[in-house]
Amino acid sequence: MMMLFNLFRGPKRRQNRQITEQSREVELTDGRRVNVRQRVECLGDGCPKPQLLTLKALSLVEPGEVVELVTDSVTAAETISAMMNLADGEYLATERDEGVWRVYIQRLADGAAEQV
Repeated sequence: MMMLFNLFRGPKRRQNRQITEQSREVELTDGRRVNVRQRVECLGDGCPKPQLLTLKALSLVEPGEVVELVTDSVTAAETISAMMNLADGEYLATERDEGVWRVYIQRLADGAAEQV
């Protein structure tokens, strides 16, 4: 019975959920250059873990600083921009590179999302 259960779990994916502090410059697809302060790696994770860890990382940076989410979940990559309407963040860009999405978010001043 256990073997049958494992058939439906799918292949094991690399589990790597971490938030790391960084200071590196990234050029976005529109040519803007931003300095990434926190990187959230959520390879192998589905919703809602990437979103929750991104919100946590956003709370760790100062207004104006940028968080980078690295995920292989298309759903997570697509929902981050909508979440920023409820959080104190501004969606900047999503870039795709060989099955991995990199989503960039900038923290706004506290309470700025409520004013929009």
